[in-house]
Amino acid sequence: MRVLITNDDGVASAGLWALAKRVVDAGHEAVVAAPTTDMTGMGGAIGGDLHGGELHAERIVRQELGETTCWAVEGPPALCVIMTQLGAFGDPVSMVVSGVNPGLNCGRSALHSGTVGAALTAANNGAHGIAVSIDATDAAMEWPTAVHLVPELIERLRVIQKGRRIINLNAPNLSLTQIKGVRITGLAKWGDAAGQLSSKGEGLWSFERTPGDPNQRIDGTDNAAVKEGLISVSELVGIRTQQSDLNLQDIEL
Repeated sequence: MRVLITNDDGVASAGLWALAKRVVDAGHEAVVAAPTTDMTGMGGAIGGDLHGGELHAERIVRQELGETTCWAVEGPPALCVIMTQLGAFGDPVSMVVSGVNPGLNCGRSALHSGTVGAALTAANNGAHGIAVSIDATDAAMEWPTAVHLVPELIERLRVIQKGRRIINLNAPNLSLTQIKGVRITGLAKWGDAAGQLSSKGEGLWSFERTPGDPNQRIDGTDNAAVKEGLISVSELVGIRTQQSDLNLQDIEL
């Protein structure tokens, strides 16, 4: 299977290459196309006005990936996905794997994640999407734990012909021997991080991420599972409509 590997932290991130190596070693044909610089928090953004503009990418070489084609793209991860599906880096792919993000993308705050945004964009452009994140702690990053399940998820998704699936995987920063299992989870109300603004004067603020409240972790949700030592797997649904109960009959134009 042809797989796109991307991320939102940029080509300097060790998690990107750990993920790519895992996919290549599993026998898949891969292409890497990731942002030149850190694009954290970009969600599904594709950049500025693309009408008539130029898109830039530079080939890079990674010896550990053999002949795998790798690109540094001047744009966010969702743009990397769209460019790939439009043929910029060879044939389109049927699977996009994004990550590994050093920091959880749990709960509804995953909406803002460029890692998750790439997986959502994949589903909008004819491919299954897998977003992979790992908890950021004071310990060294356990990349092998984060990427361990990726080949298995690829195999399970590849047999699904109808529709495109979006998987959001969050792993504890523990060795594989310390992992207690895998759990299908729902989304936490917000996530495991909050934000705080401090005024720095007229029209100026500083923003600081702060830990979420452990007492608000609800059993069965993604951030609760990770804190229990489990790998959380959530299946997301992209943009869709619902039957509206708004009564607009009295609106005059």
